[in-house]
Amino acid sequence: MTDERTTADSRVLAFPAADPADALAYFRRVRLSCETDPFDVHHDLAAGVPGIVLIDARTADAYRAEHLPESRSLPHADITEDVVAMLDRDSVYVTYGWGPACNAGTRAAAALAAAGLRVKEMIGGLEYWKRVYSTEGDLPEQILVTRSGEGHPITLQR
Repeated sequence: MTDERTTADSRVLAFPAADPADALAYFRRVRLSCETDPFDVHHDLAAGVPGIVLIDARTADAYRAEHLPESRSLPHADITEDVVAMLDRDSVYVTYGWGPACNAGTRAAAALAAAGLRVKEMIGGLEYWKRVYSTEGDLPEQILVTRSGEGHPITLQR
């Protein structure tokens, strides 16, 4: 019995894979030059790497509720020429939003880049950061209490 499936049936191969040199150029010049992830940001914060400024691009209220350690609140909607004029042009700004379904980090990164600043977006945002690392803010902590096999969330104030 022969396998009659072809690459025409493939969702992955519907578009041919890039030439390795083109793929390398894309990943180095585009993806890795413009994106970082929570692991790399955490590493650099812990190591005290200078010249990196972490920007929470969500609303000020969202920042107050919960944010990454050492981050600064700069909502993407508030990025103006006057604000940009106060920023250090030698720093690299790492922006983030809530998570993959939030484009606040992308909007802030675009605005800062348009102003001539070096920037990277932290993929995964706050959502993926807090899967591994702690956050700060006024968000109540949640614990899970089991009663008769059912979980009931209980809110505790810090």
